Amino acid sequence: MMEPVDEHLIVVVRRTAIPDASARGVARVALLRATALAALAEAARTSGAQLGKLEKDARDAPLPSNGWHWTLSHTSLGNLGLVAAAVSRNPVGIDAEAVETPRPEIIEQALSKAERRLFRAEDEAIAFTRAWTAKEAVLKKLGLGLMSLSEVRIEDVDGDLSVLERNGVRHAVESRSFAPFIVAVAGRARESVDWRSSEPEVREAAQ
Repeated sequence: MMEPVDEHLIVVVRRTAIPDASARGVARVALLRATALAALAEAARTSGAQLGKLEKDARDAPLPSNGWHWTLSHTSLGNLGLVAAAVSRNPVGIDAEAVETPRPEIIEQALSKAERRLFRAEDEAIAFTRAWTAKEAVLKKLGLGLMSLSEVRIEDVDGDLSVLERNGVRHAVESRSFAPFIVAVAGRARESVDWRSSEPEVREAAQ
């Protein structure tokens, strides 16, 4: 088996307008998914990847295409949507979420007291969304679903970077804020992740 190598990891982030802000269900998801697939195609071109058929396994996790791992995510808030995508020679996971304040019981279920202390200086909604997207990015990298969320533990947070652990293995995650959304990616970047967006990202102050 080929050993994983650090690489120039490119993440493509795009906003999209949702004409009917009240649209729900299939129509909204179809628009966001089409935009996400276009972002994935751009990520493939800029990474020098030639993707074939995009398939998923029984757990709905993306399967490598022509030797390339791929990942995409989309989210929305009102009439604004955001998508993010990446391809890599190594397992990679990406998650995008709108910044919203969850119910207290959701916070307690998703984050331990030690994890919450790592984000203590941040706004509660931003802190939770950063933590949630980081955990989901790692789960997607590993091909796991949300049922395994409790198995992933945040060990350290330093500005946009965080280190998460599952079963004794550590995973580096880099996050960016594209207000009112946050995107996180877990992969093997040679240095920092190369974020490709048509707008300047909102850099959160290092805590």
